[in-house]
Amino acid sequence: MLPLLKALDLEGCRLVVPHLLYVNFTSLSSLKLSFNQFLNPTLPPWLRNLTRLQDLGLGANNLDDKVHDTFRQMTSLVNLDLGGNHFDTSTLRSICNISSLTSLDMSDNELQGSIPSEIGQFPQLTVLKLSNNRLNDTIPSSLWQLTKLQALYIGANALTGVLSEHHFAKLKELKRLDISLNLLSLHVSSSWVPPFQLQHIGMGSVKIGPRFPNWLRKQKEIEKLNMANAGISDAIPSWFGVLSNDFRGIILSGNKLEGSLNSFISVADVDKKVVQMLYLVLNHNHFTGSIPEDLCKLKTLEYLDLSNNHLSGRIPLCLGNLRNLRILHLGSNSLYGQIPGSLGNLGELIILQLSKNRFDGKLPPSMQNLKRLQSLDLGENRIADTIPAWIGERLSDLEFLTLQSNNFHGGISNTLCQLPYLQVLNLAHNDLSGSIPHCFKNFTAMESTEPGTFQYSNYTYHDPVLHNFKAGIELEYSKNMESVKSISLSGNNLVGEIPDEIMGLVGLQTLNLSKNHLNGRIPKNIGNLKQLETLDLSMNELSGEIPPSLSSIYSLSFLNLSYNKLSGPIPSGNQLQTLNDPSTYEGNIGLCGKPLLNSCPAGESPKENGPVLDDKGHTESDFSWFYAGFGPGFSVGAVGVVGILQFKQSWRYALFK
Repeated sequence: MLPLLKALDLEGCRLVVPHLLYVNFTSLSSLKLSFNQFLNPTLPPWLRNLTRLQDLGLGANNLDDKVHDTFRQMTSLVNLDLGGNHFDTSTLRSICNISSLTSLDMSDNELQGSIPSEIGQFPQLTVLKLSNNRLNDTIPSSLWQLTKLQALYIGANALTGVLSEHHFAKLKELKRLDISLNLLSLHVSSSWVPPFQLQHIGMGSVKIGPRFPNWLRKQKEIEKLNMANAGISDAIPSWFGVLSNDFRGIILSGNKLEGSLNSFISVADVDKKVVQMLYLVLNHNHFTGSIPEDLCKLKTLEYLDLSNNHLSGRIPLCLGNLRNLRILHLGSNSLYGQIPGSLGNLGELIILQLSKNRFDGKLPPSMQNLKRLQSLDLGENRIADTIPAWIGERLSDLEFLTLQSNNFHGGISNTLCQLPYLQVLNLAHNDLSGSIPHCFKNFTAMESTEPGTFQYSNYTYHDPVLHNFKAGIELEYSKNMESVKSISLSGNNLVGEIPDEIMGLVGLQTLNLSKNHLNGRIPKNIGNLKQLETLDLSMNELSGEIPPSLSSIYSLSFLNLSYNKLSGPIPSGNQLQTLNDPSTYEGNIGLCGKPLLNSCPAGESPKENGPVLDDKGHTESDFSWFYAGFGPGFSVGAVGVVGILQFKQSWRYALFK
């Protein structure tokens, strides 16, 4: 079978690869099968015969190597890509005898324990990728002897230890370094001059501070810098700024950097140097002052995050010139004034987060031009407006809408029902009036228990964040944003009944309608909301009995029905038995039964929905079936015996003599 074939490239073809026992590819020097689907996860046996291979790509195929000897004879290998599989540390150890390797990728596998000391047996190695595994312990000294290394990726493990100058002393050719998301510290002197010139620096969550690392001053080729959560409590020095290198991106979030952004982002000489910055992530620091207008000269910027600082002043009008911007986070600062209409020019914007500031006035009509917007968070400001009809009519891709804690007034516009992808609707703590629209049934994404369409993997620079309330607690969602489904309308002046149509949104996890003036009964079919984790209907004017179907929501972990006009027995059942805090039901003088102290009148017992277990794990239905079947079973058996005795003379003699 093609014994003279020397190169075969099927990478990314999404082929189903059969498990063949024999293939005659003995002349192959290059085989690329990454991003396909092998029917058998075990490495095919014919691979062992390809001893002339120099390039082998098997990445992202969910393969494993239980035998650990598949690669031992491939002593001519130069490039080996095994990333995104299920190989373990024994497989890595079996590869260490291939001294010809220059590139090895075993990221995203199941490597655990220590990095084998044999890793130093690759004298020609220029690229080593072991990220996203479960490696721990200290980094072996042999790794620091790989003098030809140009790229070292060992991030997202559990490696420990303190790194110092002598660890890097022999890595003079290093260009790309990622040691992020480990348990490492970097202790070097302030006068240290690294032997390398790095282009990519990944040191997120590495303890570097408290001083800003002075050794960066000698690095003149940096394109990407990540020192998030590095324990730096310092001002950014004057020698470091967006023009100090050919930066494509900077992530310094989660430190305690202080001072003004003006000198750091000063690009007065931008005309003399082309700045191709793609992302600037400075959130969760202590920066003060206003947002520099020089930011507007970074015209290639796609991701800007200045949230959770102490910035003040107005949003510069010129931010509307950043036409490539896809994510803009300015939340949790002290910014004020009206939201500038120029933001409506950001036609590529997908996420706009301006919450927890002091913005006032009305929403600029130009925001209806943000047709690609998927997440809009304007919560906790002072915006005084009606909910604009254009949100539903023009922002049809919207998945997360948060307007809570503002001064929005008027009714909830029916046009919001034109948002089929909406997963989170938070209009709580405003001055909204009128009734809850019945057309909420059109929120198609909430009708499904499957995750939504939002893909955080599209944002490779930094994970986007969603803030949402659950059981009165603000939670921060990142990598699981697409799974959150929630409606919160609490703290308004809404009237009327709870629409039955909401009970069709079976994907809902949170429903909070508290602190309104809702009346009528709780819908009988509320038990349809099987995914519900939080239900808060407190402080309304709801009446009637609590529907027994409520006890069948097994995911329910928070319930508040207090301060209504509910009456009758509190339903019992497996799930409601776990929610036994009396405050859940207080303020309803007509309710009776556990967990309240007042018992129900004789003949008025709690209603059950679903099986109730006794102390031995039996349900009442277990015994009811037994008793129901006992009578008919006995009758049928008796008739059978009597019938046989009638016709079987020998049986009659034996039994009655």
